[in-house]
Amino acid sequence: METISLCLILMGLSFLLLSVKPAIEICRIAQSKGWWLLLALICFFTLGYTSFAAYVYLSVDSSRVVLALSLILALGGLFVIVVVNLGKVSLMRLQAALDLEKYNAQHDHLTKLQNRAQCFKCIELRKKQCDGFAVVIFDLYNLKQINEAMGHYFGDQLLVAFSQAISSSLLPGSELFRIGGDEFAVVSEARNEPALFAQNNAILSALHNGLVVEHTAVDVTYSSGAILNIVSEDISSSELLKRADIAMYAAKRSKQSLVLFDKTLHQGVVSEFHMLNDFKGALARGDLTVFYQPIVDAQNSKVHGVEALVRWPSEDGEYILPERFIPIAEKNNMIKYLSAYVINTVFSDIELLLKLNDKLTVHINLSCQDLLGKNLINVLNTQLSSKNVDPQRIIFELTESMVMTDVEQTKTLIEHLIDMGFSVSIDDFGTGFSSFSILKELPISQIKIDKSFVTQCLSQDKDRAIIETTLFLAKRLGCSVVAEGVENDETSEYLANQGCKYIQGYNISEPLSLGEIQRWISSNGLVQTALRKY
Repeated sequence: METISLCLILMGLSFLLLSVKPAIEICRIAQSKGWWLLLALICFFTLGYTSFAAYVYLSVDSSRVVLALSLILALGGLFVIVVVNLGKVSLMRLQAALDLEKYNAQHDHLTKLQNRAQCFKCIELRKKQCDGFAVVIFDLYNLKQINEAMGHYFGDQLLVAFSQAISSSLLPGSELFRIGGDEFAVVSEARNEPALFAQNNAILSALHNGLVVEHTAVDVTYSSGAILNIVSEDISSSELLKRADIAMYAAKRSKQSLVLFDKTLHQGVVSEFHMLNDFKGALARGDLTVFYQPIVDAQNSKVHGVEALVRWPSEDGEYILPERFIPIAEKNNMIKYLSAYVINTVFSDIELLLKLNDKLTVHINLSCQDLLGKNLINVLNTQLSSKNVDPQRIIFELTESMVMTDVEQTKTLIEHLIDMGFSVSIDDFGTGFSSFSILKELPISQIKIDKSFVTQCLSQDKDRAIIETTLFLAKRLGCSVVAEGVENDETSEYLANQGCKYIQGYNISEPLSLGEIQRWISSNGLVQTALRKY
């Protein structure tokens, strides 16, 4: 019985000793006083078990009480090791879950790259080290179109392959981050412009033969913008990223792979920001003005119609030309509000114009953003229900480049406009590569030959060839033609002799305010009446 008691005590002691290591690991993980107390108790119990074992061995006590106590101690040791190991497993699982949550919070789930927040931290760390570095932002071209054509899974795999190609081409010590859907940032070891361009050339070389995604070869292009951190300037992390972003958009507009930030780019962005705010205010206040440029019959100079052209009066009495503010409005998704403003103004003015010439048509320009959604149709339905306007007096002009962005969607819109009673004209015809296919695909009633062909047509054989071919095709397809950019009588005569139906340009009249165009139409009518008498 003595031997059994001694074996039971030593078994319990072994359990306690085996629980010491996992208990220490738990204390390191949990950093809790409770677990440190448990470790201390295990050590204390170990001494107690050892002392009791020595007592049993030396006293040769073989009573049943000693045996029972030895059994209790053995079971106690077993209980301790079970509790400690279960606690270790639970804490390790919890720690793993916390580590995963922390990893996910710091990384992009797709590419496994660190995210925007970590990019900020990396830039802050580099700034504290007072070392030279650069921030580069990359934007992958046409990801939306690739997703639509090949599916989002394919697009995701392309992003992964693109990130790997960039990562393998970076300078040693540089770090790559994914900061948006198709945007990546690099905190680069490049400390001067030659190093930045060398790194960019390495990336271009890696992408030269394209990327293979799902057994499909894909040509990959990107734009990137970079800013060198100048320690003496102490630029904030957010400002560095913003400047790199500005440079990236400049690269995107100019179709370059890399543009470096400079003060000129910054001034342009600041100027654009102020113009956008001023434009929003002018639109809200109704400060914008619609001018009208006459379109006349090339044979007899009778007024056929007018083109509505928006003008923005400035404080100095001059007008801000559309070439300055319309691209900004389009870029910032404000053009649909401008289109609605022009349509509302035209529908209000047209009654006055038709009193002077009931055959008059008004041409209104649309933007590519007007093709998206049903905002344009809703605006027109509202105007038609609130104003007594004959839709046959309105012609909407779509540019050729607009049409070719999405032919099917444009065709649907044109058919809807025609069903409502409106007509559609293709503006800037001949400037793209798909001019003739437009005539085949779309139900248009009129085309406008771009002024780039008309202005110099008397001296340029190629311009005349394009004009004459367009007139021939339009006649065969039953479309009327407007030639814009007519600036002298000789051009007017040439176009009339070639069978061009209508002409427009400064030789006829510059764009006029509502009052001026009313007087112009009236005087044109008087001239026509006088000519008929003779």
